[in-house]
Amino acid sequence: MQLSIALLSGTLLTGSANASLLALLSLAPAPDSSPESPPPADPRGYEGPGGVDVGAGASKPSGPAKGEQKPPAKPAEEEGIEGELTMDDVFGAAEADASESGSASAPAKTEAAASGPQSDVSMDDVFGDGGGTPGESAANSAADDKPPPPDVQAKKRPIRDHFDGKLDFKLRLLSSVYYAVDRVKERGIDRNENRVEAYVAYNPNRHVEIVGGIEAVFMGVSQAQNLDDLATRQLVTPFHFESDAAYVALHDIAPGLSLKVGRQIVVWGTADKFSPTNNINPDDLEDRPIYTEPIANQMAVLDYAPPKLKEKLFFQLIYVPLFYPALLPPSAAAGLLDPQSEIPFAFYEDRQKIGFLQDDFLPRNPKLYPVTYGTVVSPKAKFTNGQFAAKIGSNLGPVDFSASYYYGRHDIPFPVEVESSQLAALSEDPDPETGAWMRSDVKLVYPRMQVVGLDFSTQLPFLGNMGLWGEAALFIPQAYDLRVELPVSIDVTPDDGVANPVYEINAPAIRKNPYIKATAGLDYTFGKHVYVQAQYLRGFINEFGADHIGDYVVGGTDVVFFGRHLIFRVFGVVDFPTNNDPGEGTSGVIAPSIIGTLPWGYVTFELGSFAFLQRDVELSSGDTRFSRTFFGQPGVGSSIVYFKAIGQF
Repeated sequence: MQLSIALLSGTLLTGSANASLLALLSLAPAPDSSPESPPPADPRGYEGPGGVDVGAGASKPSGPAKGEQKPPAKPAEEEGIEGELTMDDVFGAAEADASESGSASAPAKTEAAASGPQSDVSMDDVFGDGGGTPGESAANSAADDKPPPPDVQAKKRPIRDHFDGKLDFKLRLLSSVYYAVDRVKERGIDRNENRVEAYVAYNPNRHVEIVGGIEAVFMGVSQAQNLDDLATRQLVTPFHFESDAAYVALHDIAPGLSLKVGRQIVVWGTADKFSPTNNINPDDLEDRPIYTEPIANQMAVLDYAPPKLKEKLFFQLIYVPLFYPALLPPSAAAGLLDPQSEIPFAFYEDRQKIGFLQDDFLPRNPKLYPVTYGTVVSPKAKFTNGQFAAKIGSNLGPVDFSASYYYGRHDIPFPVEVESSQLAALSEDPDPETGAWMRSDVKLVYPRMQVVGLDFSTQLPFLGNMGLWGEAALFIPQAYDLRVELPVSIDVTPDDGVANPVYEINAPAIRKNPYIKATAGLDYTFGKHVYVQAQYLRGFINEFGADHIGDYVVGGTDVVFFGRHLIFRVFGVVDFPTNNDPGEGTSGVIAPSIIGTLPWGYVTFELGSFAFLQRDVELSSGDTRFSRTFFGQPGVGSSIVYFKAIGQF
């Protein structure tokens, strides 16, 4: 039986998305890594202590398009008290180093900082102020006053000076290792990745902008399986390239009108990470700590802000000619191969039928367990299969809001058909190649959908500038049935007192009924050391269809020390028991981490873990299985501990 289509819901529907745990780790607003501009202020006025971009190498969204809604102004800082938690507190710690390197972003000392002692202990109090160069002599200083020859001067000029200061360049390095500690047959290294990321932006004038980014990714685990593989470098030292930006932008083609064409990322919505209105770019679900990061795609983006209403109104039109799917985690295959994963029928009665097959019939007839293969049907490269999106935004006092429309496809494949075939007679030995008697072939598609969305964000000054945001999206899906061929004729309703053997189950999986996904959240910073955040989610990022939407709570906190050079972070997600069928219980994930930046800046380390919380379900045969909950299925992957080292300039 094709119950093994766990991929159906287990992996693709709930499993692969469950990698979401580590989304927690990057719940703090992600910095804008767009090379053409500094990171924009978060709509809720919070810029991080999550400054350590734990998702190093993740697709990083470009800055808001020209004309994007303007976030509320931040409150003025009190004299003698540090401001809000920022990325610069983590990456740009040492002012002296920044200025020596010629960085234009080195933070200047404020009058408040110079006017009196700080209330907390800083890294300088522990390591020294780092000012000056020991051993520097007057002779050396005098020698430095003598100008070098002209040809040497030219060679010493910074790269951007050769372009009249119109070239911006960024480089980022990441090395990480993940160690699987639970939900695996054997503990061991789960992932070892090294990335070199380079971004460049050139602005020859106020009308033209050229942006490019390239990421070289080296995986430390060899894929060589036989002797011939050892002669192939790609298998011995696996590597590939990624790009988050490769586009040309034309600004002020007409007053207030801009156009971007090429590979880029457009992020919509006001929620933190879990934005139901954000559907333009496919999702990167492959790396748990950076779960929900977008993948760049080729598109044309037209922005317009009426000159007389520039701060009050903007429009955005987007056309994406080619569909790109989400990048799934390796554990997605585990969900497909596991015959105990949940099958995404829309109605509980049909899930009960397939549940009898999974939990009762197959354990008593193990030869009928199939080997499973999945085939994904991708949309053809036609104009009619392109994606279209439009957005309008404005503000009313301190409240920013927008309305949007998207026409395209769900980027995670959904099963619509499972065919069974017999590989060997049950009275004989199993198929020598697969070790199985039965085979299941699963067909998966990318359903069409339309999404109408609304979002808002604001700050509440009367509550200490607490951030508040929310968004809701009405999804109008394409309907699909799911047909599952059984390996033999089986009575899947034995308790009804009527013998009714069937060869297949054909029932609705996605009904045409519209449904709503929504997110509502708030965050607050207590003093200078504690940041807290909470969000309610109606529908997770990978859930699709009116009968597959659950409720979740996301929450966490950052506690910072030593001038925000040391961060203790804990975030978690819990799914509601009402999301799951009776007897399955609930599940969740918790992700604690410690993030530290050296006193000299530029280098950050992170040590963290990612643990799934769920209980096993006991079968009538005495065996146990993972619960059919969001974080309980095999498709979510293993629990891990990880270490990352990040450097950038």
